[in-house]
Amino acid sequence: MSTFALAVAALIALAVAMVLLLPRLWHRTGRAETNADWLILRQKELEDDTESLKQDAALRVVEEGDASPDALETAAPQYVWWVQCLGAALLIAGTGWLYLALGAWEDVEIAEQLARLESAQPEDVIALIDRIENRAEARKANTDYALLLAEYYLSGNEPAAAARYFERLIVAGATAPEILGKAAQAEFLAADRVLSQKARLRAEQALAVDPAQSAALATLGMAAFEDADYRGAITYWQRLRALEAPSSPGHAMLGQVIARAEQELAKAGGLAPTPPTADSPSPMPAEQGVTSVQVMLPTELSAPTGSVMFVLARPAGAEAGMPIAVAREPVDTWPTTVTLSDATSMAGQRLSDFTSVSVEVQISLTGQPGRDNAWSWARRDNVMVGADEPVHILLSRD
Repeated sequence: MSTFALAVAALIALAVAMVLLLPRLWHRTGRAETNADWLILRQKELEDDTESLKQDAALRVVEEGDASPDALETAAPQYVWWVQCLGAALLIAGTGWLYLALGAWEDVEIAEQLARLESAQPEDVIALIDRIENRAEARKANTDYALLLAEYYLSGNEPAAAARYFERLIVAGATAPEILGKAAQAEFLAADRVLSQKARLRAEQALAVDPAQSAALATLGMAAFEDADYRGAITYWQRLRALEAPSSPGHAMLGQVIARAEQELAKAGGLAPTPPTADSPSPMPAEQGVTSVQVMLPTELSAPTGSVMFVLARPAGAEAGMPIAVAREPVDTWPTTVTLSDATSMAGQRLSDFTSVSVEVQISLTGQPGRDNAWSWARRDNVMVGADEPVHILLSRD
């Protein structure tokens, strides 16, 4: 039993004892004083005073009257057990209602679990997220929970859920550029890469306050590319690439998508194509840019219930950085087949622009991508894009 539960039980026991037992134990047992007793005491006090004062005191007793012994017995405290028990029950119910309305012990326990999150097991993380969701619904004005859930779902490739919590933050008055930019990004991805006017205004507002807001730059760049505004996409992505370290995977990936946008702009007659580099992908016909991946699990292994599978395609040989394409699927049966194509590509990239890629499969218990969150993962390099036969990947726990 937790310390909080022990403290609650002790306080309730004390309150019940005070309501039920204390009134029966803590009262006068002697005969109650009467006006006659008061007169005797007053006459002793006035022995050295004039006779008129003594007469005045006696007259007062006559005027007020005196209580009979039967009346004194009737006026004594009377207690009924069922009434006292009802009072104790109402006390407990009222205290419980006040705690449900104002208490914060649940918040304390959530904060303690968040502090131990690095050492938590995947199933503990899922239980914690469910607990935070329930608390966020009970405390809709709590922006900390809304922000935590929004970030969690956006990083877990669940933009619809993330957009809902970002919307709650903005309605609550949050206007930070990071929140506005990520809200626009979540809404854009949740709407199948269609940028609404509201999301566009939020992204532009974020950039007006912070010109280096990465989520807003990425979102507006992807939206411009989807709308065939290649010049606008190049502008946004160049600003975004300037924020990356020159040798980082993000810088290289953005260089590739910028090159792709320049090629599309050149086809439209707006700009000469840039010369190909070693990092630039080789173009392929769009209809060939489909890669099927069959994922198998060894017979001695059994994936936990509720697992989520991420299938990622990166440039050949790359182990990190933004993927070219990503598929997120629940896992119910084995083997299972997932298809990667231009429809699952990210950030304006197209899988059909690559001749070969590295494919990585991750089985996550928490719904979050990444090897650190993976129950099992496997990778295969030099997978030909557009091959007729699916590529087979066998998972392991090594």
